Amino acid sequence: MRTTTALIFTLLFTFLATTASADSFTALAAPYPPYSVSKGLTVKGVSVAALNAIMEMCGTPLSDRSYKLTPWAYAYECAARTPRQIIVNAKRTPVTEPLYKWVGPVMNSKIVLIGRRKDNLVIPFKSDLKKYRIAAVRWSRPEKALLEGGFAKTELKRTPTHVKSLRMLGNGEVDLFATNERGAPSLFEGLGMALDEFVIYHVYEEEPLYFAFSRDTDDRLISRLNKALEEFKSKNGAGQSRFGLTMSANALSMK
Repeated sequence: MRTTTALIFTLLFTFLATTASADSFTALAAPYPPYSVSKGLTVKGVSVAALNAIMEMCGTPLSDRSYKLTPWAYAYECAARTPRQIIVNAKRTPVTEPLYKWVGPVMNSKIVLIGRRKDNLVIPFKSDLKKYRIAAVRWSRPEKALLEGGFAKTELKRTPTHVKSLRMLGNGEVDLFATNERGAPSLFEGLGMALDEFVIYHVYEEEPLYFAFSRDTDDRLISRLNKALEEFKSKNGAGQSRFGLTMSANALSMK
């Protein structure tokens, strides 16, 4: 009887500890629509929805207050130095690999160069981009990709927001705008710019996105989260997955 009672108290303590610590994870997300976007005082987006789903599947749900919208550099630095942090939309490279524990890949992101259809630009190779004026939002993921790919800051038309970049593109002040493929339609539509007047001239980079957890995270949780993500993305007999349905619903809510 004493053994049974002790077991019950142990299980109860474990449950309460897990519940109490669920919000002790902080999820750091840089602005990267539609993967992570600011919606009032909360952070939403398709990656946020995916992280919420698998964390809940593993019994460690996150609340809205767990998410912080931060610059990329801060997110990587903080998660490398501070316990119980998660980077949303992390890039896994030989440099970042040993600094975090990884869940994913979650989905792929394409960094693309978009221009006016009527300009009929010819860009067969990445090196040909140097011929053109390229607008990029300062400190954004697309700008970071261009800088890592060999562009100097002085070679880019760096703007504080996508609004300025798109206005410049529409007016012919620049030839191309660097953005991610999934997020581009909502950016153009938000400014009343007709999508059929623009075209993707070059896919600069395609990268898988991950959730990067600070090194203190239990390996057993990382394993469970990867299995949960695999289950979340698996398709049923009708060719549908919870992942696909969740992403579609989330994309609609972003409009």
